[in-house]
Amino acid sequence: MKNGKKRFAILSVSDKKNIDKFACELIKNNYIILSTGGTAKFLTSKKIKNISISDFTKFEEILDGRVKTLHPKIHAGILAKGQSSLKNLKDKTYELIDIVVVNLYPFEEAVSKKNCTFENAIENIDIGGPTMLRAAAKNHQRVTVVTDPNDYMKIIDELENNGKTSSSTRLELAMKVFNKISQYDAMIFDYLNHQTQLPTLFSDELIIKLSKKNGLRYGENPHQKAAIYDIKNSLMSGFDYEQLAGKELSYNNLVDTESALSCVKQFKKPSCVIVKHANPCGVAETDKLSKSYDFAYKTDPTSAFGGIIAFNKKVDSKLVKKIISQQFVEVIAAPAFDKECIDIIKLKPNIRLLLINNFNAKKKEIEMKSLKNKMLFQESDSINITEKNLKKVTIKKPTKTQIADLLFAFKVSRYVKSNSIVFAKNGRTLGIGAGQMSRIDSTNIAKTKAKNHGISLKGCVMASEAFFPFRDNVDLAKKIGVTAIIQPGGSISDKDIIDVANKHKISMVLSGIRVFKH
Repeated sequence: MKNGKKRFAILSVSDKKNIDKFACELIKNNYIILSTGGTAKFLTSKKIKNISISDFTKFEEILDGRVKTLHPKIHAGILAKGQSSLKNLKDKTYELIDIVVVNLYPFEEAVSKKNCTFENAIENIDIGGPTMLRAAAKNHQRVTVVTDPNDYMKIIDELENNGKTSSSTRLELAMKVFNKISQYDAMIFDYLNHQTQLPTLFSDELIIKLSKKNGLRYGENPHQKAAIYDIKNSLMSGFDYEQLAGKELSYNNLVDTESALSCVKQFKKPSCVIVKHANPCGVAETDKLSKSYDFAYKTDPTSAFGGIIAFNKKVDSKLVKKIISQQFVEVIAAPAFDKECIDIIKLKPNIRLLLINNFNAKKKEIEMKSLKNKMLFQESDSINITEKNLKKVTIKKPTKTQIADLLFAFKVSRYVKSNSIVFAKNGRTLGIGAGQMSRIDSTNIAKTKAKNHGISLKGCVMASEAFFPFRDNVDLAKKIGVTAIIQPGGSISDKDIIDVANKHKISMVLSGIRVFKH
């Protein structure tokens, strides 16, 4: 249906995708096209009739194009509730503007370029575009505002059928605009904040841009819908992945994978971490990735079933074949894979293969958790504990080999839900106790798991992510065969605990750092 009444539409876009086709359809529906510099040139090159903003307002662009649409004739035409609003104006040349099509200067694209200067970034901050969009969105009861080329066809269909867009469509588009502008402003704030080196993550107010990456198979349970969003903030980084193969990921898959990756990134030598329900059930660091997987798997084969496996080195096809031949696995994640790995996994479509980008990034990370309608933020637990940090508090001092195992076990314990106990020897876990309300229960669980899988704990080391409030854990460690213990210290019972260790001739070191994981 063609409407005989002449109407005005402003087209001012940086993204020219399909704008020529949209303009032609608007003209068919008796719209007069008003356009700015770059858009005007593009439409003219396509032989599409348009009037430049300067000709419409009788006002030339000034300040090298910084001021061109900031004019009363533009904004009165957008903001007027109807023709009656314009009748009271002395200037009778004002016209109602019914459609505003604007997408903003590509600020994010500009600043993502390596050679982008601060001055260039500033010039890519759009002023006139957001102003027109806000005005049009405010007056959505009359004006149709468009910022996404994907909405062009929907608008044309409505114009063809009814001569104008529906009120519900105009409201939907207005909401989209306000969301777009808020994200745009947040992006600029984030860039300036990063450039000035004045981090404001813990300031009184925080704006974070969330960009939907994709929907998820389901949430924590199949009846819960879920999606994953990328956080666009220069102060936050960490989990950037590409799915190479396998079925759609679930919420739990990603939570467990992030936990496994955080743990395995701590190790320099070829390492493997197997996680089940957010807890490591097997970890090993050796001279060969395949050997590390073998030891990690043998820690607790029962729990490894349906687990998440993360590696810190490139995975070859031989290792993938070994994994899928002996266990069911949900996700295999690594910084690199041989090409043949994808072909192998295609034969097992339920297994997800995740390539982890920026695996070795050293940037300090921020992590967050949700509390219904609130968010918790904290710096990630990234302090590197070395032998220099350890305080050797017992008469019997640990050997070099024991020191290495103590540090290894403590690194694992920081990713085991509290209360956590880890038994280890020769760079591999032997038993892990997680998430108990009492620390002695975690110790007993770790002991029982090792026994159930035929693993001897004689001569192993023991790690506790928090201090021992009572001597019971040290007494049990003696019965188990533990030769050295690492714990943070800091309890009022520290002296008594150390005395018990001395009595049992067990070496003990204090890390001085608690690594609770909730």
